[in-house]
Amino acid sequence: MNIFGISFTQGAAAVKGVAGAEAAQAAAGRGVGAVHDSVTLSVDGVRAAESASDIRFDRVASIRAEIAAGVYETPEKLDAALDRLLERLG
Repeated sequence: MNIFGISFTQGAAAVKGVAGAEAAQAAAGRGVGAVHDSVTLSVDGVRAAESASDIRFDRVASIRAEIAAGVYETPEKLDAALDRLLERLG
């Protein structure tokens, strides 16, 4: 039954069966609904994407390296993040 607001309802409707993982795998094995995509990036394409966006990939790489080394989170950064959060909530 579907309920629309407080004054209108729609009667019960038949429920269709749900295909399980086995049915999906069998369909994929037959090529039904199987999609195979691939992406190839050239150096020029990556550079064009870097220059076209506001993302500073060099900064992202630097922050990732700091996180991996375990030196990114400092008490000062956590305090600043908490202050910004409280400003937005307050």
